[in-house]
Amino acid sequence: MPAEDAARIQRHLPGVVQHAVEVAPLERAVDWLPLRQTTYQYTRPSGGEATIKVAETSRPPGHPVGATSGGWRMDVSDGPTRYLRLDATKSQRGVVVPTDVSTANGLLIRLNPPQPLLLEGGPHPPRDIAVKIYDVHEPSIVTHSGTVTCTWRDMGGWRVKTPAGEYDTRLVRMHYSGSVGPASVSGYTYTFYAPGVGPVAFSDSRDISAFLFFSDDTDHAGVLKAAPAR
Repeated sequence: MPAEDAARIQRHLPGVVQHAVEVAPLERAVDWLPLRQTTYQYTRPSGGEATIKVAETSRPPGHPVGATSGGWRMDVSDGPTRYLRLDATKSQRGVVVPTDVSTANGLLIRLNPPQPLLLEGGPHPPRDIAVKIYDVHEPSIVTHSGTVTCTWRDMGGWRVKTPAGEYDTRLVRMHYSGSVGPASVSGYTYTFYAPGVGPVAFSDSRDISAFLFFSDDTDHAGVLKAAPAR
């Protein structure tokens, strides 16, 4: 692992990474991020706890009103509701995020093309994401806009230790760079995915829009506290 990446992970997740391991490649995203009713509970190294809930929606955003084919969302305890989509395009295959809703800030965030969350295969070139942020009360009003370059990378297999046990995982790194409204966007996120389980540890799991509201990233990390409840 590059020294800069190792230093960032050690800062936010001290003692979590054990050693490199051989792990199956990311051939099917849903094997590593199961789209099923699931609640993940995390302990924050800096103190406190966090939860991530994956839940089915009655209608996937973007589908006709009245559609009942179902979709998925991810609710972060101290963050947004993230609507998930399973893409199978030539340029991007895997789980992506086309829309965020920040309830606390009353904002709807549109990402075009969608932000990658967990991709299949690779390598994947950087992609420019147009970000438009709307007032939930007046969704025709764009409060902020900009462009963020997102670089997604599979960092290989790693053994990690969490309160819920030890897991063989694949590490996904995302780097953001750009600007949205008055905010300069620059940062890294690291997520360790265990097959059949999902995200078991993360360092800075913020969405693109969160860079507008938080300048300190020291509290945005977590390790799995217990086996996820289904």
